[in-house]
Amino acid sequence: MLMTIIMLTMTLIIVVMLAVLIRSTNQYNLIVQNLVTASEFNFDFKETLDYKMYQYVIGGGDDFDTLDPLSDVDNALNVVEKLKLTTVRADNIKRLQTISAFLMNLRTKIEKIHETHSYQENMTSVDYDIRVLTELIQEKVQEYIFYETNELAVIRERTNQEITRTIVILGIVSIGIVILLWIFSFRISDSIVRPIRMLSENFKMVGRGDFTVRSEKGYDDEIQMLNDTFDSMVGQIEILLNDVKHEQENLRQTELKLLQAQINPHFLYNTFDTIIYLAEDHQDEKVIEMITSLSVFFRTTLSKGEDIISLREEEVHACSYLEIQKVRYRDILEYEIVIPEELLDYSVPKLTLQPLVENALYHGIKNKRGMGKITVKAWQSQCELFLQVKDNGIGMKQENLEKLRKSVLEEHKIGFGLSNVHERIQLYYGSEYGLSIESEYDLGTEVTIKLPLNLIRSEEQKI
Repeated sequence: MLMTIIMLTMTLIIVVMLAVLIRSTNQYNLIVQNLVTASEFNFDFKETLDYKMYQYVIGGGDDFDTLDPLSDVDNALNVVEKLKLTTVRADNIKRLQTISAFLMNLRTKIEKIHETHSYQENMTSVDYDIRVLTELIQEKVQEYIFYETNELAVIRERTNQEITRTIVILGIVSIGIVILLWIFSFRISDSIVRPIRMLSENFKMVGRGDFTVRSEKGYDDEIQMLNDTFDSMVGQIEILLNDVKHEQENLRQTELKLLQAQINPHFLYNTFDTIIYLAEDHQDEKVIEMITSLSVFFRTTLSKGEDIISLREEEVHACSYLEIQKVRYRDILEYEIVIPEELLDYSVPKLTLQPLVENALYHGIKNKRGMGKITVKAWQSQCELFLQVKDNGIGMKQENLEKLRKSVLEEHKIGFGLSNVHERIQLYYGSEYGLSIESEYDLGTEVTIKLPLNLIRSEEQKI
């Protein structure tokens, strides 16, 4: 509204000033045009016509048609008629009428000379008629030019007065409008600042943790739109905070279940039985290796309570598990870990590889006759990190593969280790990340993990 009022005011001032200037300019240009036309007419009319008539009378060799003095008179009459159309001053219009009468009389005198064959009479007519009439016409044209020139000064003075008067009027009007605008802008600024100040206080209350605050209803304007957006945002934040709390609770429960699954009694029983067997058989180096691997396994499993560890630590954890299991299943198990050095400092959720390795051993290698192999790989593609656990075990038929995929991605009833890893990755990074499973019966299974490519924090590298 303020901009509209200001623009209308400025437009009004400009239009009025332009109207005054255009009117004065048009009048000025019209008079200048009349002066130019009259000056051209007055410049050589008398000398040319007097000379032509003198030449004709004395018989200088040119006949009447060749000299054609009547055409000069007709041209002069046309100029006078044209000036009548654009002349404003009444006295100058009368002068133009007088000039027209002189020109008509001049035409009559010229025709009479043409019809008379007496040299003496024609010479007398040239001296006392033609030259006198052209002299009178020239004087009247000069008078016309003089008064038209005076009109220019009058127009200039009148224009200056109109401009001055217009400026004074518009100045008074502008002062009044400025006062009204100042009052109006004060009210508008107050109507804007007050709701913004209240909204700022609401933001401070939200910053202190009060998500029940809501803004007051006001006018249907941009501030109210901002208030409505604030209310919607606070409501969404409250919902999201509750969701985050719920997800964190689920994450902690899932990690606890996974931790319990990794430290299950059967794994411990079997490991300790193997250690006892090796000790009784006096394989002291093997005993040391088993106990060392078990120690590394538990140390990485705990990780001082950290949820995110480096890929280097996760590799050590999976390797320690495979070393323990290789002692027990030395006749059917071999493994290979291929992880580039430049990827080892990237971060991964704790207990990501080991559940997949365990699944490959118990559900793939053990169910197939002969030597089995587990391969752990890692590679980078653009801004994503891929981890893969591959075995050449028994594999799965298509219907069993679809059932496992559905269980891991949705129901979580079977394949607990896989579903646990998939759920934790999505809780950390979002639904676009997680597990994918491929398998062929009697050929083996591939489980691939897709993660964002994030460097581990320096404090996490110290674990």
